[in-house]
Amino acid sequence: MSDSNAIVLPIDFSELSMAAVPWAKRMAAVTNGPVHCVYTVEPPQVYSALDMAPAIPLPTTDELTASAKTQLETFAAENLAGVDAVCNVLIGKPSEQIVEYANEIGAEVIVMTTHGYSGIEHVVLGSTTESVLRHSNCPVLSIRNK
Repeated sequence: MSDSNAIVLPIDFSELSMAAVPWAKRMAAVTNGPVHCVYTVEPPQVYSALDMAPAIPLPTTDELTASAKTQLETFAAENLAGVDAVCNVLIGKPSEQIVEYANEIGAEVIVMTTHGYSGIEHVVLGSTTESVLRHSNCPVLSIRNK
């Protein structure tokens, strides 16, 4: 499936990720392409030395996905008015899922923010944006929040 002029906008509902929204909207206005808002759910992982259920019940991947889909649709309605917005919830490691999704739809560009970590913070925390930059087959517009 190829979505001509598609813009992929990864969102995690943080203030930081919101900095990419105006850029995606501007690009959509110029290219008349759709903005694909994506949120990635990482399945909950439970580690236990014993084969027992966790003391606190964890939400299922389906519950997390349904909640994220609702939030994403609300986000798009509030922040992408006048833009052809497509909302999708991905499941897995964010950087891998963003790249895979962009490839699947034949995206023109991925627009996302970076935390701007450096030094030991960057080594310890890693970077979703950096991984997307390294593995994406399409251009990535990386916005550094001030």
